Amino acid sequence: MYRLSWVFVGWYLVGLILMVFFEVPAWLQFANGIFLVLYACCVIEIGRQIYGSWGFVIKRAAIVGVLTFTVEWIGITTGFPFGAYDYYPTLGFLVAGVPLTIAFAWVGVFLNSLFLSSQQSKWRRAIETGIWIVLLDLILDPVAAERKFWVWYDGGGFYGIPFENFVSWGMIGAGLSFLFPLVSIDQKALSWTSRIYQAMVFFFGLLALKGGLDVIFYLALIIVILCEGRVRFERKRQKSIV
Repeated sequence: MYRLSWVFVGWYLVGLILMVFFEVPAWLQFANGIFLVLYACCVIEIGRQIYGSWGFVIKRAAIVGVLTFTVEWIGITTGFPFGAYDYYPTLGFLVAGVPLTIAFAWVGVFLNSLFLSSQQSKWRRAIETGIWIVLLDLILDPVAAERKFWVWYDGGGFYGIPFENFVSWGMIGAGLSFLFPLVSIDQKALSWTSRIYQAMVFFFGLLALKGGLDVIFYLALIIVILCEGRVRFERKRQKSIV
């Protein structure tokens, strides 16, 4: 049973309606941070199903959260490895300039991408994990900047976001994947993983369309289709093995 995942789905639908068709009132801004926490919890629950242990997934997710929060702190302090940027308090309470919820965002995006990737070899999985992370960030980052979640200073790159940001996201995600053993992912877990990933891409794609970022919206649709193709390919591969 995916109880936490259904909680996330409910929160997602409410957020989708409010943010796409209306505007989130100031007194509800804290909901942005809760959304990221629930996203992480949702994917952790899928991981529990995959690995068969809450303890294993939570411990590894905590390591991912601590490491990525540290990298984010280094990032806003030095400009390395993502580029020069700062956070607004939109995502919740800031610790040393970084929202606590950003660690949950990293956990959600990373695990979601990890579970979409091939489990046939660690190196292949690492590359695929990095690619899925970058594809999601191509949609997420421009929208987040437009909605004042964070601000980029140097301009250029992709919608004002330096290219090293996307390269760094991919490389960090690929490296973190080696913390997790290879595992067989059943059809139910794969289905949930893909639908959550597609939902996130589509959500931010709609926000991009609302914000006048039409190209981002169409790119989001392409990524949703690519994700569907990945899942269908994996299903056929598993059936051929059986």
